[in-house]
Amino acid sequence: MPQRPPPTPMLQAFVCAAQTGSFARAATELNLTASAISHQISGLEEWWDVQLFERHSRGVKLTAAGEALLPVIHSFFTNLDEVLHSLNRGNSSPLHLYCTSSLCSAWLIPRMHASQSDACLNLDLVLTNADLSATNLDATQYDVAIVMGYGHYPGQHVERLMRDAVFPVCSPEFRRRNGDISLMDIARYPLIHRVDDPLCPGWESWFAFQDLPAPTYHQGPRFPDSSLAISLAVKGGGIALGRTALVYDLLEEGSLVALSGAAMISPATYYIICKEGRQTEPDIARLMDWIKAQAADFVQAVSSQYPALSGPATGS
Repeated sequence: MPQRPPPTPMLQAFVCAAQTGSFARAATELNLTASAISHQISGLEEWWDVQLFERHSRGVKLTAAGEALLPVIHSFFTNLDEVLHSLNRGNSSPLHLYCTSSLCSAWLIPRMHASQSDACLNLDLVLTNADLSATNLDATQYDVAIVMGYGHYPGQHVERLMRDAVFPVCSPEFRRRNGDISLMDIARYPLIHRVDDPLCPGWESWFAFQDLPAPTYHQGPRFPDSSLAISLAVKGGGIALGRTALVYDLLEEGSLVALSGAAMISPATYYIICKEGRQTEPDIARLMDWIKAQAADFVQAVSSQYPALSGPATGS
């Protein structure tokens, strides 16, 4: 006679603990206590009379039995979600797509506008730019996210999208007023600053990359958002540091020009992520495929139109 299956909460606790490598992190993700997770796992081990985890002071590790059972149980939940989604398509909630405000306005929305007739994008979407980082993924509502970072997102399905180059930009009128602006002279002009962010290089990093001495202090407006700094540059307010994805369309339409000099590789990369296991859900898969296709087309366009930026923009 087949063995009676254990309660679903036990299975959920097992999968979550296995993916996060920690009872505490699994508890946070499932909105439970670490003690409750430990109790669920112990109950599952008693139910099957098999040890699933090795317990250590720094976390937990699957045993051979746990390794064998994980894909089976994970597949059960994935298949269940897909069937329920197909049965309740008419009552499904909109997908929440996270993207930083700068990338959303400068890169994502223009490509959505150009793809209105694309069936792959025929989805019910809510765009959000809530503060999202690798440390608060579990506390933010999203189904798919475009993030900038270094690729370490525990419990997430992660795919690389593209990478930026960083280079000085100004308006055509600013350059006409000031003539040719050499690398050595950039510090003499009004510089537009973005507030320091480890993921977004500022002028100090750029001067160091060019082996140029940075001014000890440079007056100028400082913005918490890259798109605001770029907006002032478009208006002729000075020189800003542009990132490929944020200024490409503006370069194409002639609102900005890139100044001469080697482009600096951004230390961070754009990734597209979703909760591990959800990447096979039909709507999420469609949205992720569309975003990846847009990124691939963008990388190709950058390589064709601005070869000097193509290496940093597409690097891995």
